[in-house]
Amino acid sequence: MAVTYPPPYDPPSNDPLRKRDSSGDDQSASGPPPADPGFAPTNYDYGNQQGGYQPGYQPPAYGQPGGYQQPAYGAYGAPVSETNSNAIIALVCGIGAFVICGLGAIPAIIFGNKAIAEIDASGGRQDGRGMAQAGKIIGWVAVAMWVIGIVLFAIIFVAAAASSST
Repeated sequence: MAVTYPPPYDPPSNDPLRKRDSSGDDQSASGPPPADPGFAPTNYDYGNQQGGYQPGYQPPAYGQPGGYQQPAYGAYGAPVSETNSNAIIALVCGIGAFVICGLGAIPAIIFGNKAIAEIDASGGRQDGRGMAQAGKIIGWVAVAMWVIGIVLFAIIFVAAAASSST
């Protein structure tokens, strides 16, 4: 007797969708069996029939150097890349430059440049380029505001000194 996968479905007798003939007797569901949903894997590579692999070849142990490590995948099969930590630091320092009187402006520029270089060198394994650029731009804006503030302060100081001497 051949076993089919999945086995045919026989609905219970109290199933309201169970087919009945004109005499009121239950009829089992006719038609093709349900389709295979495709969840079960169909082909595994267990090596040859004796339980091993080809002579001279052993697959590397998990996590060993030289072995292939599959990249992490997220939802919908897209590769997951990690955010560069220097990009996060650049953005935080750039925003913090306005909170702590510009002290984070220079670190935001430095960490932003460093993060962009690391992201470019990672070959797609790291992301966060937008955060790094935003931190760098905010840092330069804070530096420009400090320069403008110092220049205005100097102009006001010189104007006040000139008006008091006359």
